Amino acid sequence: MLLHELQGQTHATGVLTRALASGRVPHAYLFEGPPGVGKRAAAVGLALALACPTAPRVGCGICDVCQRILAGNHPDVRVIVPETTMILIEQAQQVVALAAGRPHEAPARVIIIDQADRMNLAAANCLLKTLEEPAPTNHLILVTSAPDRLLSTIRSRTQRVRFAPVALTDGEQAPWDMLAKLRAAAADSSMGASFEAAAAFGDKESKEGLPEMLALLGRFYRDAVATAVGADDLVSLPARAAEIASVAGAVGHDPRQLRRACAAVIEAQGALGANLNAVAVLERLLIEMGPAERGAVRA
Repeated sequence: MLLHELQGQTHATGVLTRALASGRVPHAYLFEGPPGVGKRAAAVGLALALACPTAPRVGCGICDVCQRILAGNHPDVRVIVPETTMILIEQAQQVVALAAGRPHEAPARVIIIDQADRMNLAAANCLLKTLEEPAPTNHLILVTSAPDRLLSTIRSRTQRVRFAPVALTDGEQAPWDMLAKLRAAAADSSMGASFEAAAAFGDKESKEGLPEMLALLGRFYRDAVATAVGADDLVSLPARAAEIASVAGAVGHDPRQLRRACAAVIEAQGALGANLNAVAVLERLLIEMGPAERGAVRA
């Protein structure tokens, strides 16, 4: 998930986006707040913003670098989780070794320690010096729902970002209804269905709802990409998990089709923002969405 897509965390995302915009991102963060409010997703979103060559300081979510980060395959973005009931000193030593060197290929290295409160005493003490002064361009993010269980010396060496308890929702029903009809038109192999849908949604009365619907569609496809590469924990629309899985897990599905659809949504948003003809923009979008949506229908 990109930082600006995280719902209900205006304070936390504001802190992070301001740091990115200024170019002064702290070397150690502590993301704290209730379970399930997007702390780990925000940590990955920060990593995307720091590493993405296509949209520096923001992240695009669809380039090769972003895709490898989302899939957990980028050498400069590591997520550490407890291997047992606790994070032991061996894992802490891995973090220390990583943070002592320069990134392999990205402008920055990001090491995310999830459930950081489960570090035992030896592991926590092992990290103290690294948290205080890692090598340049290395950033450590500790994620926890129980910050009081961390050593005070750990907390004092990090910039704390608080995530609020929120009820995440999928938004109003109207844009979802529009989205469903648009996806159905894209899945129809006849060009006539696409042209009719583009004309219907691109008229003066309907196009007012297009920006919201396209923003939702972009999140939907990004969630499908995350699911397709095994990063289900980054899904931002859990209430739509079944629909997302139907696209991501379609028989014979090529994940590149999802990235293509996602890129088409971003292009459509830019075109509408530039006041290009809405019908023409939607016709092109529906054509690009077709392979992914037809794959989901066959499955």
